[in-house]
Amino acid sequence: MTDTRTAAEHAGRWKAGRGQAPHYASGHEQWWTCLACPLDGCEWHHDDRHDAPAAPAVLEALVREHVTSHPLGDVLASLTAARDATAAVNAANDRAWDVVRLRRRQAAERGEHPHSDEVAQQLSAALVGHEDHEAVRALLGDSVHG
Repeated sequence: MTDTRTAAEHAGRWKAGRGQAPHYASGHEQWWTCLACPLDGCEWHHDDRHDAPAAPAVLEALVREHVTSHPLGDVLASLTAARDATAAVNAANDRAWDVVRLRRRQAAERGEHPHSDEVAQQLSAALVGHEDHEAVRALLGDSVHG
């Protein structure tokens, strides 16, 4: 699978999760893979059926043909926005880990085990996607819906 096709598949899933790509939903993944234009605001997509998949080279050509229909400036602006968003997420992640490290150091300075701080444990679990964080999500879900 090529980078262009991978980007189109990722865009299809991302847009579907936000209701942008017409008629595509995650439940349909068992019947087709939706390739979508990775540019924000573009609703072009192509459904590749699982029972009769197109050759990878055909899909690559299809996606490339569509992407080249956009002005180069739009493609570059979309890539720049994606890079900036990724950098912002990485920076926020780094700041959250700083809090975890600070709380662990403070626990050690109090003579406690560095991993005994409950806030640091919860934040760490959230950052790594550990199953322990699901208990926090359940509590939040109860308070939001209760």
